[in-house]
Amino acid sequence: MRTAMLLLCLLGGSLAAQAPADSAERYPLSFYQTPEPGWSKLRLEGEVLPDNTGFRIHDIEADAFDDAEQFRVDSIQTLPYGDKLISVTVEVGADHVPLWDNKLLQFQVNGREPEVWVDADGTPDFELDMGGDGKGFIPAEDGTYRFRLDKGLEDLRFISFMTAGAEQYDATLRDIEVTVWPEEDTRPRDYLLFYNRLGYVEDQRRWVVLEWQEDLEVDALPVTLRRAGGSEDNTRFEASAEPYAGSGRRQDLLDFGHREETGFYTVIVPEAGGRTRHTTATFQVREFPEPYLEHRDQAWGAFHYVDSAAYEGAHEQDARARVFGTDSETMDIRGGWYDAGDYGKYVVNGAWTVALPLLTWLMVPEVLPEEIEPLADRNPERPATLDLLKQELDWLLTMQRDDGAVHHKAASAAWPPLTDSPLDDDRIKWVMPISTTATANFSSVMYMAAAAYRQSPLSEDHAQADVYEAAADEARAFLLAHPDMIMIEDRYDNIEYGGPYADYDDTDERLWAEVARLWVEPDDAGSAALFARLLALTEEPRLGDAVPDWRHVNFLALFNYLALPQVDAEQRAQLLAAVEDNFRPLRQDQLAHPYGLMYAGLEDGFDWGSNGVIATVGSQLLWLHHLTGEPEWYDAAFDMSHWFFGLNPHGMIWTTGLSRHQVQAPHFRPWVSGTVSNPQGLIAGGPNSYELKGDMAAQPYFDGPPMMVYTDHQDSWATNEIAINWQAAWANYLSLLTGLSEQRP
Repeated sequence: MRTAMLLLCLLGGSLAAQAPADSAERYPLSFYQTPEPGWSKLRLEGEVLPDNTGFRIHDIEADAFDDAEQFRVDSIQTLPYGDKLISVTVEVGADHVPLWDNKLLQFQVNGREPEVWVDADGTPDFELDMGGDGKGFIPAEDGTYRFRLDKGLEDLRFISFMTAGAEQYDATLRDIEVTVWPEEDTRPRDYLLFYNRLGYVEDQRRWVVLEWQEDLEVDALPVTLRRAGGSEDNTRFEASAEPYAGSGRRQDLLDFGHREETGFYTVIVPEAGGRTRHTTATFQVREFPEPYLEHRDQAWGAFHYVDSAAYEGAHEQDARARVFGTDSETMDIRGGWYDAGDYGKYVVNGAWTVALPLLTWLMVPEVLPEEIEPLADRNPERPATLDLLKQELDWLLTMQRDDGAVHHKAASAAWPPLTDSPLDDDRIKWVMPISTTATANFSSVMYMAAAAYRQSPLSEDHAQADVYEAAADEARAFLLAHPDMIMIEDRYDNIEYGGPYADYDDTDERLWAEVARLWVEPDDAGSAALFARLLALTEEPRLGDAVPDWRHVNFLALFNYLALPQVDAEQRAQLLAAVEDNFRPLRQDQLAHPYGLMYAGLEDGFDWGSNGVIATVGSQLLWLHHLTGEPEWYDAAFDMSHWFFGLNPHGMIWTTGLSRHQVQAPHFRPWVSGTVSNPQGLIAGGPNSYELKGDMAAQPYFDGPPMMVYTDHQDSWATNEIAINWQAAWANYLSLLTGLSEQRP
């Protein structure tokens, strides 16, 4: 076994050992929790060593395991500021045979791969065995391995690692220890001052938020609000007695709605309390939110980067996708949009995605953009939104069986490496079994599409509308013949085949399909029983949807019904009033929310794709404003917009773009592989306090406040992934927000 080198070394070219050797503090880690596999491949198991100084990971089968598994072991340790290294002793089992060159495992601290320690003469402690996706692996050799940790790392929460393929995998990690050379932390910091970086609008609520750093001991701070070329207001930020639960910090709000003049404003907070810096925030107050128009156009244009047609020659194997459960049957499923950070395609989510802009088109088409750029296959005579949606609608048609049922999804058996471009990914696509949720969602959007494309000026679109309606009828016939739910398995032979998109209640999907059919039946306003079911939803919290997402679609049934031209005026008014009553307590909660949100997930949590949830609620409010004419609902939707543009505890604009305040490292394979360079307008999923599914990049934040469970890291699929459903919610919300603003008096 290799012997660990002395701890007097250089760290990144600066002398870590300038302090005496005995000034180093050592923090041995202890482990009491059995290492659990995060990806549940059901092959590798973990056990804690008897003396709690480490753990062993081994294969429970004798044959080769040519796959990866992720493990995490908690060991919480508070560390002082200063240069740090972590050392780990590795023992490889005698029967272990690596399959991936000489790779053993990728070592991680708090979900991040640390850098290899560099000695005083510039020699690395060892060389990582690098994978094609940029991940570095400890070699399958006994030894003590040392890594550099960030000086500012104060809370070590867990050790994690990804295993490499092997026969009879067997690795023991023991004697894991952190060495620190403490020093005083004198780094100056800006105040945590959060505001809408795009500015504000004169007839809307306007406020900024200041949050207190943990070690900021003063309870009040002077603040100046200065208008360029005008007067200034002097007041104070006063910290709340208790931390705000969403971010875990004390805070205060500065509401400047009393300043009615447009122009540039600056908020100034002087240095106080030691390590803070004089901090300013400058923004503009406008008559109309012009910058929102640019972000609206970027949001729609960003669909180009998920459009499979944009990558010529990619995924040619989709022409011969294998039908799961058959010996040799294949289907041609080319076209459509990649669902998210991977290259799978999913009917439930794809149908939900096109439903939002389709409903806006059917309700108030003038708010949607006249041009969408870039667009891979553009017909200039077709309305731009219909041109965009046709790519996905026509792909959905490829997923329907002859009996009307619709396959749930198409995906490869294993996730492609994050660095695989669309052209690199040659894995077999599997068309998975049918489900009634996929069939109902398909039927709904096909009926909506039939109505929408009959409004197109192109005769070929009228013919295509007939195709959509016929497909919807066939799906509906299957649903009527099969009243019991049909759902695919999460896994088959312990293989996921992409994201499951499992939903074990199809009553809301069937309800939506029943309502959507009325778009092609202009003389049918639905039965009294249907109206009663919709009215009953308004008595339930959030209109019967725990969270308005692909799994919960009662809201789509409600708003489709409200938008139908043939609905009786009295019934529409009764239902609209009930929907407004449902939203009023949420509006009161929103007015008390420091960041202007109604909700972003279950209860007070933040769901997977929380930004999509917020944007979807915004769309609901704007549909409601359009249908009622009540300005209250527009104002509520506008209040949410500040969250997206910097008024959040991260100070981020949640989209990709050129600003340093925007998302820098999304979980999106075309981006990570270098196929696309800095596309603008893709929105990240956002904070996720609900579940991480093995996301070690976000894991350090998971036990913290809900809003803080986010990291701008390409390995964070649970918080920083790109996905078509929240992209559509975002683009649709901005179109309604800007378009209806132009119609306001």
